[in-house]
Amino acid sequence: MNEESLALSRLQESAVLDRDGVAAGDVSDVIVAPLPEPPVVTGLILARDDEQLRAPWAQVSQLDPDRGELRLSVALAQLAPASLRADELALVDQVLDKQVLDVSRRKLFRVQDVALERRAGRLVVTGVDTSGSAVLRRIGLGFLAGDRKEAQFIPWDDVNLISLRLSRPNFEEAFTELADLHPADIADIVQQVGPRERAAVLSALEPSLAADTLQEMDEALRGSVLAELPPSRAAAVLGEIDPDEAADMLAELPDDVAEALLATLPEKEAMAIRGLASHPEDSAGGLMTTDYVVLFAGMTVGDALAFIRAEKPEAEALSYIFVSDAQGALSGVVSLRDLVLADPVERLEAIMDDDPVTVTPDADEEEVGRLMTKYNLLVLPVVDESGHTLGVVTLDDALDAIVPEDWKQRLPRLFR
Repeated sequence: MNEESLALSRLQESAVLDRDGVAAGDVSDVIVAPLPEPPVVTGLILARDDEQLRAPWAQVSQLDPDRGELRLSVALAQLAPASLRADELALVDQVLDKQVLDVSRRKLFRVQDVALERRAGRLVVTGVDTSGSAVLRRIGLGFLAGDRKEAQFIPWDDVNLISLRLSRPNFEEAFTELADLHPADIADIVQQVGPRERAAVLSALEPSLAADTLQEMDEALRGSVLAELPPSRAAAVLGEIDPDEAADMLAELPDDVAEALLATLPEKEAMAIRGLASHPEDSAGGLMTTDYVVLFAGMTVGDALAFIRAEKPEAEALSYIFVSDAQGALSGVVSLRDLVLADPVERLEAIMDDDPVTVTPDADEEEVGRLMTKYNLLVLPVVDESGHTLGVVTLDDALDAIVPEDWKQRLPRLFR
């Protein structure tokens, strides 16, 4: 720190004297006005016996942090009881020892100290210190920190006070920054906070973004996070999740909790999830999803494209299009590329692969992986004994099942 810098911990508990040298109490907190930035210190909260007083910063005439002493320009009797305006922040109570989000690094840190700086007679906040050295200074062991250079200072512009914002009624407005992040980054953040904060964040996000975030979280945590949400929000989020992922999440919950969540979904979606959950986890049925596109053999290419435009399926369901015969059995598969490039009047039978590789729902995950590897498949249809399509196993789900756990950590998120 330069000579104009001052750590909050050095200011805290400093003795305060009034203009006549009478003890007015000790500094228990420092009040700032966060806007406009940088935050400016507007006052001090003094602890005096059993009462708390407020001393406006304009009434501080001398500041000697080395002696741990402040002098006021007014008499003790002129100080008012402590108060905090709606637009003010108490640094010790609301920032120190709280978790904050470093929006540049997209990680949560615990604030060990707050950096202040004297500028033209004012005291402003420049950032927060999250280092171990700050902890040592606060407990009087700063000499043990030595000359360690810890890159753990977060400029105030990059500080998002998550713990504070969650405690306010209008906390939803505080997460506009999070909404701009990738779901994987949001997942990394919310996994570092408690159940209440997790539920608050996912409730504040749009259902589709909350669903994407939930799917990026650790598998062991996702089911419990769903259960932490209010029922209506959990249903909205669950409705945005791929059926196979939803079935996996609900499998981690007690049966009564899972059934309560399923009861909030449309019957068609609930039945699809129940069907997927009925298969062993390590089987093709347990790996498959029911999110795919089926067309009928009698369609022309133009009809097929019109159908897809009307249905607006998710991007993941469009890598391959499945074609059924008049009895509903799988008769072929066609890639979206071939479909788009074909003549609109051509019939699907003319461009589809009429001998698709399939697997039954009871096939184990090793067999699924073997087939997808042997035939270089991105999607593997799962069919029943009559050849009707029950679902599809995607490459990412197959890899997730067969790749060793330590290898998964080295794979891009696309394959996890």
